[in-house]
Amino acid sequence: MDPLLLTLQLLLGALGILGVAAAAPTEMLAQAGRFAFCVVVTIAVSRATPLQIVRAAPFAYVVTMGLLVAVLFVGVSPTGSEATRWLPFGPVTLQPSELMKVVVIAYLAAFFHNHLGNWHIWRPMLVIGLAAGFVVMQPNVSTALFLFALAFAIMLAAGTSIARLVSISLSAAIVAIVVGGPYLAQYSYISDRISGFADLWGDQVDVQTTSYQATRARAALARAGVVGIGPGRPVNVPEAETDMIAVAIGQSLGLIGMITLVGSFVLLVARGLRIAGAARGPGALLAAGACAYIGGQAALNLLVAAGLLPVTGVPLPFVSYGFNSLLSVAVATGFIHAAFREVRAQGAAL
Repeated sequence: MDPLLLTLQLLLGALGILGVAAAAPTEMLAQAGRFAFCVVVTIAVSRATPLQIVRAAPFAYVVTMGLLVAVLFVGVSPTGSEATRWLPFGPVTLQPSELMKVVVIAYLAAFFHNHLGNWHIWRPMLVIGLAAGFVVMQPNVSTALFLFALAFAIMLAAGTSIARLVSISLSAAIVAIVVGGPYLAQYSYISDRISGFADLWGDQVDVQTTSYQATRARAALARAGVVGIGPGRPVNVPEAETDMIAVAIGQSLGLIGMITLVGSFVLLVARGLRIAGAARGPGALLAAGACAYIGGQAALNLLVAAGLLPVTGVPLPFVSYGFNSLLSVAVATGFIHAAFREVRAQGAAL
């Protein structure tokens, strides 16, 4: 395993535990236990070769699609939520849309590695479009759009021509709209988030309703200062242990904590891209896709926390409370470690 990558993963996990301790103290030990388990998952995935990972990808895609379909019939949702995104499995709930992120990385890496430029667009079109469409049906528009962005990044890394890139993207979007589009009219939260974002930067007349979360987040970061107010103070922001955990860290550690948080992600993605550049075959695409996943999702979450994007519900990798995001990101990080092991075995310098 790459020592620098592992160190950054552990640092981000520690910041996450601190953020949960500030926002939801009773959940701190649970977060620590889940993160420790997910580090073990990263180690396990890293022991596989990139070729073994991509060979398992089609099977993983079929299973995960089955779970997405099952969510529509037996899925559960938290109290007060319009979304049905989780499957109960004993003491834990599984969120298949989070797992689909790493499955799409592995499947597209397998596809482009196996076909070497001689292929038709229908297979990646269906893989991306069906996955995004069923995620939209939950509804989870932000994750569906992120799946598109993730697939786009992998296709760029694979050297896909502009014509095929546009063809696949448009065709997959049509499939996703046909599958999931009719469900969007049933849910009001999408328009509420857009109007809340507009109110945050507008007249601020809805600070007790649609823009409440974003307004509280901005206020918490503003009063934190350079060094923060310490982790022992309550964080008066909804979802401060999950989607808004960056605010909990910022309030506790101030500007220094936020710089550490952002800098850790920048270093991790830079290291991962360096490994991807040195790797060959499927390992390069697995590492590049994992970097796009971690870096892209971190950027989205942090921009939302700063009030620069509408609230999306996208968790912060390694950091946000909850099992599903931690598990998915742990697998993605394992992809980068697997590519690193292969690069080192080939004697390449990093």
